[in-house]
Amino acid sequence: MTRVRNNGGVTEEGGYLLDNAGSQARGRFAGLEACFDRLTEGHLAARGIRPGWRCLEIGAGTGSVARWLAREVGPDGSVLATDIDTRWTDDHGLATLEITTHDIAVDPLPGKAFDLIHGRLVVHHLPGRDAIVGRLAEALRPGGWLVLEDFDTILPHGLDPVSEEERAFVRVGSALSEALRRHGADTTWARTLPRRLRDAGLTEVGASGHVAIYHGGSPESALMRANLDQVGAAIIDAGLITAGELANALRLLRDPAFISNYPLMITAWGRKP
Repeated sequence: MTRVRNNGGVTEEGGYLLDNAGSQARGRFAGLEACFDRLTEGHLAARGIRPGWRCLEIGAGTGSVARWLAREVGPDGSVLATDIDTRWTDDHGLATLEITTHDIAVDPLPGKAFDLIHGRLVVHHLPGRDAIVGRLAEALRPGGWLVLEDFDTILPHGLDPVSEEERAFVRVGSALSEALRRHGADTTWARTLPRRLRDAGLTEVGASGHVAIYHGGSPESALMRANLDQVGAAIIDAGLITAGELANALRLLRDPAFISNYPLMITAWGRKP
């Protein structure tokens, strides 16, 4: 993710709430990969990726998507994987995968350099996010694709709460979304991506939505568990939830009988003429 000020709480705007410096990052990445890597790979494959392409992966995390891209583009292609904190990013020995520290909000990008640029759960956190879309579009080669994926909280954490414990879990999910908003994220921005890609001059713009539904104790639930382990206490301190509600949510996330969901993941794409 991109570097912004983080004071460890949830009451001051401007700090990225879910930074990757802590040990919880490993659980977050594992949950993201379990939930969304196959979905992401399908969207990127649909853009026609082939050997020889030059690709940019922003907010690379562990590098799972970047490694998939590197295998797809082969020895004649290249993949640049960037993050502000690359301690978790692993190239697995892939010679065509380069990992570098880069802040997409402020650091320059080469112009007309990439056949494909992808970012997942990155841009909606960032100040100047609309301008960033334009800069990413400028970094595409003619015919290149920009693919962005972000959560939209039009759907709550929990589509079918049937008990008071499950309704309390929904409140915890809403509190997490509110904490993200207080730290500068726009949790409704993803729904505007098709328009913003069009306004950036891209063509063949399209989008789709996906809801990941998971059971407690599953690999997919690791994403929510890691997020609450990291910021649950700060959300309590901000008065958004109680300690009992947090404990209830963490218990449900370990219970295989519990079923919940993440917010709507919107994937949008556009092509440079």
